[in-house]
Amino acid sequence: MSKEDRFKECTCSVWRQSYEAYDRCPSDRRDAVRSAVDALVVELRRCVSEDELHSRYWEVGDWSADVLQKHLRSDPGAEALLELEEAAFWLRFQELARG
Repeated sequence: MSKEDRFKECTCSVWRQSYEAYDRCPSDRRDAVRSAVDALVVELRRCVSEDELHSRYWEVGDWSADVLQKHLRSDPGAEALLELEEAAFWLRFQELARG
């Protein structure tokens, strides 16, 4: 396995862990942020391959937090935003994997 493939695998593992944390949240908290995660997944559907998805994740800037915050009632903080971002990336990764 190449170094780049290992890096992508580690990134996917982080995405999966964040999704699992999101999924374990109480339903009222998940319901409060679901529209934000869904909006980011919609944006990520512009990525038509796993390579594009990884490139989008590592883009400079905080574009994904901007997408999320447009759909949140309050600012959950940087750590929570990152977890939501990673959960959305995992969801899109799963869509791409299913074809």
